[in-house]
Amino acid sequence: MLIIKCCKITSFPQVKKFLESTCSLPDFVERYRGLYLRLKNAMEELFGQQTAFVLALRHGFSAALLQLSILRAMHVSERFAQYIDQMIQASGAACGSVETLERLQQFLEPMLFLSGLELANTFEHFYRYYLGDRMLAQGNVWLETAVVDQIGSCFPSRFPQQMLKNLSESAELQQEFHLYRLQQLDRCLQEQDQMMEEEWAESEEEAEVQVLVLSPRCWAVSSLCFLDDPTKHFPAELCSYLNQFSQFYSHSEFHNLSHSKPRRLQWTWLGHAELQFGCWTLHVSTLQMFILLQFNKHEVRVEALKWRTGLPIAMLLNTVQPLTGEGGPLTCSQGLTRVGVPTSVQLLPRQTYLNVDEDAAGTLERKRNYIYCLVVHIMKQEKEMHIDNLVFKVRGRLFGPSWTPRNWSLIRGAGRFSCSTSDVLSCIMHVISKGCVRRNEDNPYYNQETEKMDVMEQQTEALDLHTNALQILLGKVHLFSC
Repeated sequence: MLIIKCCKITSFPQVKKFLESTCSLPDFVERYRGLYLRLKNAMEELFGQQTAFVLALRHGFSAALLQLSILRAMHVSERFAQYIDQMIQASGAACGSVETLERLQQFLEPMLFLSGLELANTFEHFYRYYLGDRMLAQGNVWLETAVVDQIGSCFPSRFPQQMLKNLSESAELQQEFHLYRLQQLDRCLQEQDQMMEEEWAESEEEAEVQVLVLSPRCWAVSSLCFLDDPTKHFPAELCSYLNQFSQFYSHSEFHNLSHSKPRRLQWTWLGHAELQFGCWTLHVSTLQMFILLQFNKHEVRVEALKWRTGLPIAMLLNTVQPLTGEGGPLTCSQGLTRVGVPTSVQLLPRQTYLNVDEDAAGTLERKRNYIYCLVVHIMKQEKEMHIDNLVFKVRGRLFGPSWTPRNWSLIRGAGRFSCSTSDVLSCIMHVISKGCVRRNEDNPYYNQETEKMDVMEQQTEALDLHTNALQILLGKVHLFSC
């Protein structure tokens, strides 16, 4: 036991010093992976592969991560999610190698140290955003599932797991729709043989279309991506297919039968397509498909595209850049397309990474401090209570009848911010770590107040929680969700 304790004490200062000195470096994540491998290999050489020493190493990393400020912790979780995104995309590319998969696997091991930490909530937010982009750009479902299965404990709200499940459900729904179309065709053939023979010949020339129905509960979709009327932007054949699917979906019994009202689909610009351009097969996004189809008729100015789509100019330029760059179809010479050699060209827009700013971090800190204040206030009233009941009461105060502490004039409207069960649990664990609340030794699921409670209550009730700042947080966070 003494050796294990020494391992904890030894690894903690090393990791803490490393995080403080390299957090802002471009290759921070690679260095982090290297540090973990060095410490892991050193322990295995000394003590062998024993679970107790692995747990000691985990304790050292977790304790060091807990020492990070909120802003730095957000940057670290952002970099972790970006690194996994880059490794997965590199693994799925034509030049992907076994070495890339090995580096990804090595990094996923220390990622498990986020499990149970407050940092996991922020990491899940970024991971969910990048996972959505990868899957909607025809990502590798097998690899994505393997990664999520390995680090699933790092997702408190289980959004990535729900997203992958949603994709499999959408595939089943697509099969149901295919059977529905065959049944409709069979019924019409029985009624009008000659006319349907002509329609069947036309249907054989249809483009292959698949519709993914995404649940807004787990997918982070910005309202900027909403498409109100597909008929204004897409060819008639494609719109006919989408209209048939909408009718099928609104009356199908595939989903929960508790829906009393007809369901309506909200179409988006998200997705991908394959276009034939001479001998080239162009792999593009749905928005890029719309832009390229415009050039079948005449030249189009960027201002006209902005007016027709209603999208921000920055988003539009990010989409157009691969099409007009070197080798893009809008700038290539005719000679290149007459060679006659079939070529597959990837033109999907590059990933645009999020960037945490100090305002968002500061507002998040004020939100958490408000929850700390509620936890302390409730525990002073109840003295002892079950942790599940404490979570329920905190959320009840946030979304139920207003609570009015001494500084209510500063925090009025604070209940408007989003707050999940995992948010409250992480704040409770923070209060416990500060010694203001302790677990009942006979029953660890019960919490008791301590003498430090009065000090923390004074600190939390003195917080400057402005309503406007909380509303800004809501805007920033919900920019990436439905």
